[in-house]
Amino acid sequence: MTAFEQAKPSAGIRIVVWSLGLGAAGVAPLLLYALLGPADGNPVGLGLLAVAAVPIAACGFVLGLIKLAIEVFVTDRR
Repeated sequence: MTAFEQAKPSAGIRIVVWSLGLGAAGVAPLLLYALLGPADGNPVGLGLLAVAAVPIAACGFVLGLIKLAIEVFVTDRR
């Protein structure tokens, strides 16, 4: 086994990272609009994007943590 194969991240970590990225990508446009947009703007579409992205990202995060816990505590790593 090479050093690269040993350093390969587990599936649980990858799911957690992708979920956090999805959540950040869904909320970032709304936050940027709030910081840099006009004071009288109404970003309804950006709010709907955030409302859709955050629950999906939260579910992925929880599933990734469960997968990671199973990998750490159940899987035999010989």
